[in-house]
Amino acid sequence: MRKSTFGKSLRRYIDSFWGWKYRNHALATLFFILWTGFLSPNTIGTQIKAARELRDLKRIKAYYLQDIQYNEAQINRLLSDPAFVEKYGRETYLMKRENEDIYLFE
Repeated sequence: MRKSTFGKSLRRYIDSFWGWKYRNHALATLFFILWTGFLSPNTIGTQIKAARELRDLKRIKAYYLQDIQYNEAQINRLLSDPAFVEKYGRETYLMKRENEDIYLFE
């Protein structure tokens, strides 16, 4: 029977890759991957956590910007519309007119 030449050629290729010529490059690349992935202060895990925190902070920022716009609109209505001032005072602070009773249902 004929022996497989594929196994011999593969073995020869692996031996040539790990020869002196490429061994230093492979070890330097392996060290770089280990350093950036696990040993440095900016590891992959910390980058993922930072990205998640940044996404959450952007969401919170958008919420507060929307809240600021709503409050500014309310302030402008309070400064310009006397009927809205009365309505807001009655609903929020339970204010009433003279000779008027307020009933609260819970």
